[in-house]
Amino acid sequence: MSKKPVFPAFPVIGWQVGPVEDHNGVVVQFGFSASPHTTGASTFDSQFFQLSPEMVKSLIYDLQLSLRQCETPVADKVA
Repeated sequence: MSKKPVFPAFPVIGWQVGPVEDHNGVVVQFGFSASPHTTGASTFDSQFFQLSPEMVKSLIYDLQLSLRQCETPVADKVA
């Protein structure tokens, strides 16, 4: 039986990332699907989000930490 997510989440289907000239930052935009379960579901693009270099570093750290938790085998989590 599949486990329901704690909160609804839109599946990301792509992204754009790039530096902002003269603003000392990075912008990111996500493409996402309206439904993970529907073939041919509508897709959308988010707004562009601007992040400072410090925020980018923090986001990378948080993503790496979360990725390690996802990659940890279930047996290691139980032990």
